[in-house]
Amino acid sequence: MQRISVLVLWFLFFMPLSLPVGQAATIGSDWQYLADDSKGKWKYFDFGRFQSPIPGENHEAWLEVSLLPTEPEKNTLLFSTDGQAVEVFVEGSKIYADGDFGSRFMGHGSKWHMVEIPAVTHSSMLLFHFYADYPRQLGVFKNFVVDTPNGQARRLFAMDLVYGLSLPVAVLLGMISLMYVFNRVAHRWLNVKLILLTFIMALWTVSLSNVRQFLWDVPVIWRFLENFLCYLLPVVANSLILEVLEEDLRPAIRRIIQGYALLAGGALFLEVTGHNGLLACRQLLYGALLGLQILVFQRMWESSQRGNIYVRFTLVPMVTMAGLGVLDAILLYSRFWQWHIYLLPLGIYACSTFVICMVREQIVRERELEAHAEVLNAEITATMEQVELDELTGCRNRGAFEDFIQQKSTVEKMFSLIMLDIDHFKEINDTYGHEAGDRVLAKFAELVRSDLQTEQEFFRWGGEEFVIYCPKYNGERARSLAEEIRRRVETYAFLSQRQITVSAGVAQWHVGTDSQIGIFRRMDDALYAAKCNGRNQVVVE
Repeated sequence: MQRISVLVLWFLFFMPLSLPVGQAATIGSDWQYLADDSKGKWKYFDFGRFQSPIPGENHEAWLEVSLLPTEPEKNTLLFSTDGQAVEVFVEGSKIYADGDFGSRFMGHGSKWHMVEIPAVTHSSMLLFHFYADYPRQLGVFKNFVVDTPNGQARRLFAMDLVYGLSLPVAVLLGMISLMYVFNRVAHRWLNVKLILLTFIMALWTVSLSNVRQFLWDVPVIWRFLENFLCYLLPVVANSLILEVLEEDLRPAIRRIIQGYALLAGGALFLEVTGHNGLLACRQLLYGALLGLQILVFQRMWESSQRGNIYVRFTLVPMVTMAGLGVLDAILLYSRFWQWHIYLLPLGIYACSTFVICMVREQIVRERELEAHAEVLNAEITATMEQVELDELTGCRNRGAFEDFIQQKSTVEKMFSLIMLDIDHFKEINDTYGHEAGDRVLAKFAELVRSDLQTEQEFFRWGGEEFVIYCPKYNGERARSLAEEIRRRVETYAFLSQRQITVSAGVAQWHVGTDSQIGIFRRMDDALYAAKCNGRNQVVVE
């Protein structure tokens, strides 16, 4: 819970306009140092150097500077060290200590220190005792400010503004990419590498921030992550580029990735063996970034000219991140910032263009799938209609009727069925031939269909038998419709040589007590009764 509160405060304190400008003039400029090889004499100390101003191979030194009387509220000293243990004294009394004055595996790490200075009424001496993992780090300050406790706290959090703006975006892009990994097979490795890139960027961003010390006060680990992850970023970023390039452009990118990986491995080896390799090789990394990425961008430009949409969207974030990386190097080695702030994490915003590409591609793909699904559905519907359709009469066949009535019997509250049977149809076939019989069937279906409403369905049960489905019709209304059809058939000239008549049986669906078999039986029994009573008539169940 405490860590969550710290994170909330981290964002709430991003108020640059509320920061105090400058610092209280409480520290003099007469810096001096005393080291093992200075022969007991205090020597001038060039405060603010990027590397140690103390010559020789010293690991331990004393620094002193005058401490002038201060305003009571401005009693807090803030400074940052890299790879050093430190003790602070005022007028001979130790007021602060951090770290062991001796060698450690992987050193002392990077850390900021906040020290409360006791009130002084006269000019005094502020004394620092340092032990450095490497001589080049001895006595190097990244920042040195005296202010009120609240002012120092705001300063710490405000220095993380860039990182606070970048971290949520990196996490969000990683989550979006993770969603794509689980839901899409296409470009899965591309999304996996994007997740890895956003994860490394997020972790590196945290390692750069001041709030890391609140989350986990292990300076060695944070220093290692801060310095090593920047070697991995170009490896993973170019691996992502590799996924979107054409095959003939990939060999050059693979060699560049191998070069970055070799540099990262070499720096790690030197670091583990005690040669401060991660910092020592940093200039090589920036030089490689400046030279090798130009070759990468040439390949990407060539691919984009071929119409590769993924490369076009990847080009923007990669150029932006490379540019920010080079700018960070210039600002770092020129000591532009009193407390160096990396701008590269802001490059995560440029990565949103790549996510836009993924979303766009997904939308296009979904539209294509929808269009394809509509075509398939139309083809399936047409095929089903062909399978269910009786070619001679244009009616739906018996199989379609059985499926249809099974469905309707579960949802409809009232309907009736009419079964029609052309009288003496076998004699028509025997006397006039099957072609004449087929003409009678086709004309009969056309005549009946003309009497039906849109919601009524017409099926050919088989041979000369047909069934009409009448929704919301009781038995009497269905009988009237059947009688109208009977009269029209009786007066219609199907054949010049012979009159055609039809018999009909009507059955009504009884809600709650009826069954599909039951209504079929009653309809068939009614038709049978019409046949037995002399044909050319309608009988209701």
